[in-house]
Parts: sequence; C-alpha cells; structure tokens
Amino acid sequence: MPKGDFAVKHQERSTLDLLKIPFVFTQDELLDTGSFIRKAKERGHHLRLDTLRALHNSGLLVPLYRVSDTPVEGRQVDVGNVFLERNPRGWVMSAAQEGRLRDPRQEGYSAAWPYMRPDGVDARSWWNGFIYSSWQLIGLNEALVRYRIVRQNDIWPIRRPASGIRPMVLALAALSPRYLAGILGRINLPGGVEEQELWRFRSGFAAEDLLSLSGFNPAGLRGHAETLLAQAHSRDPLIKWLPLVRHTSYSGWSKLKADPLDCMWKRVAAEVLLQAHDDLAEDRLVEPLPDLTGEGWWTPLHDRLNPRYEEAATLERALGDFGLSPHPRVIVLVEGETELIHVPRLLAELGLTDPQQVRVQRCKGSKVSPQLIARYGVTPRVGRRVGEVWLLDATPTALVIAMDAENKWATPEKCEAERQALLAAVQEEARSQGAEIPEDYLDFLVTVHVWGEDKYELANFTDDELIPVIAHVADREPKADSLEWRARMRQFLEEARAAHHDIKVPIGRMRIKVDKVAMAEALWPVLRGKLESEFSEPAPVTPVIDLAKRVYDVCQRISGIRAMRVPDGFGGSS
Repeated sequence: MPKGDFAVKHQERSTLDLLKIPFVFTQDELLDTGSFIRKAKERGHHLRLDTLRALHNSGLLVPLYRVSDTPVEGRQVDVGNVFLERNPRGWVMSAAQEGRLRDPRQEGYSAAWPYMRPDGVDARSWWNGFIYSSWQLIGLNEALVRYRIVRQNDIWPIRRPASGIRPMVLALAALSPRYLAGILGRINLPGGVEEQELWRFRSGFAAEDLLSLSGFNPAGLRGHAETLLAQAHSRDPLIKWLPLVRHTSYSGWSKLKADPLDCMWKRVAAEVLLQAHDDLAEDRLVEPLPDLTGEGWWTPLHDRLNPRYEEAATLERALGDFGLSPHPRVIVLVEGETELIHVPRLLAELGLTDPQQVRVQRCKGSKVSPQLIARYGVTPRVGRRVGEVWLLDATPTALVIAMDAENKWATPEKCEAERQALLAAVQEEARSQGAEIPEDYLDFLVTVHVWGEDKYELANFTDDELIPVIAHVADREPKADSLEWRARMRQFLEEARAAHHDIKVPIGRMRIKVDKVAMAEALWPVLRGKLESEFSEPAPVTPVIDLAKRVYDVCQRISGIRAMRVPDGFGGSS
C-alpha cells in the first residue's frame, strides 16, 4: 500500500475495512457470544446474554460484527482467496463475501436482533449472529464498572461508547497479524495457508498501513499502551511476580485465571501497540519512547511484557530476586569425604540449606586448580552500565576454598598467590564483557581457608574426641576398647600432629580399618556442639566453625548485591 498522510488516517473506520488486511483475525480470535462469555469467565467476569445485550444497547460494548441472513447488493467485501473454516472467522469471511456482514457500531442497536434464541426456534438452525473480537475482553472490566454505575444512578440507557476502547480494538485487530505471534511465541496458521505466506505479509505491510485501515491515530499508540499497563499494574494481584512472569511462555501464563490472566492480556495488547510505535519511531513518524535508564520511580513502560526490553530484569536476575537462582551465592570447595559431610551440615544449622544459597563441592585433593570454577562460576554476569554502576544480570557468586595446608596451599604466601591468580582470572573474564570489577568487590569474591598446620580431622578435633570415635567405628579387635589400645592410639595421634600427617597414618599404624564416612557421621554430634558454643564468638577456635561463620557472612553480604560501581578512572562505554 502507498504511504499517505497521517492526518486523514485516524477517522473512524468500519470494522469491515479490517477484512482487507491479509491474515486478519488469524493470530487473535473472533468469538461468538457463547465463546465470549466463556473467555470472560476465565478472566473472572460472569456474564449472561442479557448483560451483553444491555452493554450493546448502551454502547459500552458493541460487537465487532453482526452476521445477517439477508445479503445486500453492493455490500460485498473482497476478502481474497480465504479458506472458509467452520468457525467465527470463517462465518465472518463468508458473510462479507455475500454482503451479509454488518458493523453494529454503524447500524446501531435493534431489539429485532435478539441475543437469546426465540421460543419455538430450533437451536440447531439458529444463532444470534453477533461476533466479538478477543481484544474486546481487555475493556470488559471497565465496561462492566460503567454499567454498574449507570444502573445504580438510574441513568440507563446512556447510548455512548466506552471511551477509547473501540479505536484501540480495531488497531489491535489490524496489528495482530504482524506482531502478535512474536509476542506470544506461537503462530496460528488457518487452513490452506503456508507459513511463508504469513512471513511475506509481515515483511511487506508496514505498521502505518495497518493503522490506516483501522482508522487509529498513530500518535495514540503510546498513550493507550501506558493506560493498559497502568490498569494491569493496579489490578494484578501477581504484580510483584511480573519480573519473572514476563519470561514465561504463553503456554505457561495462559493457565492463569481471573485478574492475573486479564492483566497479562492487557500487557500483551500494550506490547502490540508499543512494538508498532517502535517501528514507526524508526521511520521517524512518531517520537521514540523515552529512555528510562536511571529513572528512580515507576512508570507504566517499566511493566512492558517484552523480556528483551532494556528495563526488564533478565531471567537470571529475576530468579535471583525470588530466591530461585540456579547460581549459588557461595561455592565452597573442600578436599575430603569428611569435610563434604560436615560442612553442608554446619551450614544447614545456620539456615543455609538451599542450593541457590551455598553449594559445597569436593575437589578430591589439594592439587586441583579451581581456576575454571572461578572464571565461569564466580565472574559476575555484567548487564547494562547505568551512570556509575554496572547492573548485574545474575546473582553474584563468591568462591570459598577450604584445603589442607599442603601443595599450593602449604603456606600463607602460597595461598595468597593462588588467590591473586584466581582474582586475575575473574577480572579478565569481566573485562571480556566490557566491564571491570572494582578492587574492593573483587577482593571479596575469592577466599582461601586452610585448617592450619594440621589436616582436617586433627585440626578440628582433639585426641579425646577422636579416640572414642575411632574405637567405635574401627573393625572390632579384641583389645580395641582397652586402656592399652587407647594409649597407643593417643601416642600415634600425637606423633601425627607433630609431623602434620593425615589421620590415616596413625590409623594405619594401629593396623585397623576405619570407614571415613562412618567416622564423619560419628564426629558430627561433637562438631554440632562446637558450633553451638563457638559460633557467637568473634574468632571461633575450631577451624571448620570459623569457615562456616565466614561462609555465612559472605552469603549474607552477597545476597544484596545487584550492581557494581565503576572504578575511578575507568572509561568503559556506557
């Protein structure tokens, strides 16, 4: 279609003009009165046919079409080569071709066109002929509110239309073939239509041409969309869940009922209008939407349904805000089987039970390099830069490494060298995203914790705590419980501490076998008692209690981080 002057495009048009649009009513729906009532019930409105009739009579909700039994010469509409399905769209197209289709807005209301089947008429051969657009459901709540007002104040009938709803419905019907499938993530193909034909239409018809056929003024797109978004914001009981709901598919949110479903469809309608506005703004036919970056207050445009909209929280960010993030706040790397049993239980005692809070991972030896975990598990996922901060797309994760003091973790100097190497790797990954982590934040992301000079069991438990447990879980020798046996066990433990050996050395010298898991289970009550007595102290005596305290503090601190400030002197692009 040739482009024309917008000044003549927003005169009121007949709904019959919409039928000139290829694929019209294929992505949205046409509904007979029964279907309209059922759809309204899904959105929390209990209608009856006599209510629909009263709304029609008052002009508050006028059907989009009336299918007549009587053809009129000269009223035929060329709808092209359309496959006439046995549904409301097929009935409308067939009636349009034969000159039997009417625009109820233009012909007015008449009691001669009953909504309810007259007595004595066979139900199989009669229907009332009224057809609604599914978009009219988004204005139903407002129409019913006005209906109750005029009834209560005895000013019935009023015979005037609900303000603004008809032009918007026509615009939505005209724009739906181009935009709705992309918003819902699904394409409806009517009979006899190939998908390529629909794509050719979408690329060949501009938004301004579609709006011209609907008679809608393009300057009103933003205003109508903002009104819909504001209505949804004020009525939706699930509004706080919108950051997450906007990432669900149509098959997910369409299962909602009552107000939440109604409000989601208002947002869908608003998104259709706003995407048309965006396209017109690219052609400089309307003013672009405002940049909301850094706005400190809510506007309706913040509620856009499109998850790709700049102001929309990413899925990872939304999951994190609801405590559903797949990314833990803290990853704890431990070395042995005993630590893998004790550390998660200690953290659970502190309330850190969810995988998105802390994840404890065994690395089976102190020689392992945690650099890959640091690079891909700890590096913040940087989003947009807003002023002096970078917004984070995902909840941040800190890394806590708990090892025996050996190999690369043998001395404080080696531990710090390894930590700095990990921090450098994290910073490198952040720079690859076009950002840089401030030093104070970077320093917080990686912590190295060793048990001291001794290995885990000897560092965290005394001989008096270990000996009865070893005696209990060891394979039973005749003298396992004797004083002599215990004295030898104590001697070997003391010698192991002096040499900083693993506990398996004194156990081996005793020529017994001990299941490490069984020993860890038996030591747990002892460790829980230490937690209760030491956790409130500034510096717990038991190293693993000190580790649990540090992890708890890191988890609490990192849970509130949503952004990083830009380092002084950093000139990254905004």
